[in-house]
Order: sequence, then C-alpha cells, then structure tokens
Amino acid sequence: MKSQHLLNLGNVRKVKKNLTGVLDATALDQIEREIEVNVAALLVLAQCHYRFAERQTGPNWRQKVSRLYYAAYNAARAIRLYVAGDYSTDVKDHQRFDELPNDFPSRDRYVNQLDVLRGDRNTCDYDHISTARDLVLGTRSSTELVREFLKDARAYLSGKGMNL
Repeated sequence: MKSQHLLNLGNVRKVKKNLTGVLDATALDQIEREIEVNVAALLVLAQCHYRFAERQTGPNWRQKVSRLYYAAYNAARAIRLYVAGDYSTDVKDHQRFDELPNDFPSRDRYVNQLDVLRGDRNTCDYDHISTARDLVLGTRSSTELVREFLKDARAYLSGKGMNL
C-alpha cells in the first residue's frame, strides 16, 4: 500500500469523525467514498479467492480450503472497515472473526464456524502430514459456509448503506 493512504491513518471512522469540525461536507464525503472504495476492493479480493477455491478439485484440497478461508477473512475485513473503521495487515488480525458486528446475521454461527475454518486453513498450510480427512469442516461444508458468508456480507453492507 502507498505510504500516503487513508488506511494508514488508523481507524478511518475515528479520523473522519475527528475531522468533522475541520473539513466541509464535500471533503467528508470524499473520505467516505474512499472508505467505500476500499471496502469494495476487499470484497472483490474475497470473491477472487472464492472463485479460485471453487475451481480446485479433490487433489487440491489444501489450496481450496486455504483460499476459502482468505475469501471469508477478506469479507470480514471489509465489514470491520465499513462498520468500525478498523483495518490492519498485522498477522494477529486473523484472530478477529469474533469482531463481526452484533447485528450481523447468524453472527454466532459465523464466528464459530469461521474460526474452525481458520484451524482447517492452518492444517492445510502448515501440517505436511495431514490429509483431507483431518479437516473439521471439509471442503464441501467450507465452500457452503463461505458462499453463505459472502452473500450475507454483501447484503449486510448494502443494508448499512454501502453501494455495491
């Protein structure tokens, strides 16, 4: 990312709020548009990971689960960015599926299952002796989970006023 980027300023919702008394409505609208551009880009990245994962067949189960995880992860990042203004590229950010908004549909189910998917992704990416049978969710359930999550993420953001 460029060094001079809105996302480098910290929580973009707080930045925008703090600039309310300094900037006019046009400038604040420009900040909002930049937030939305980045949310949309994260959703596009999520969809790219998902489409790649869908094309993977049985022997490529590791790549399938890994890309499904990243699809869900980037959709969750988009949600957090839009709603709370949070954006991070820190490795610890992967532990934040539990930070879906309280009003997100089926929140508890997603928090639980996406954390399980994260464990399966770790198995795929780091456990050289594992087999597809070692996955908790498996490829079929993971695919369905992420498909539903991406659909719900888009609907949720649209309901919050995001133009998708």
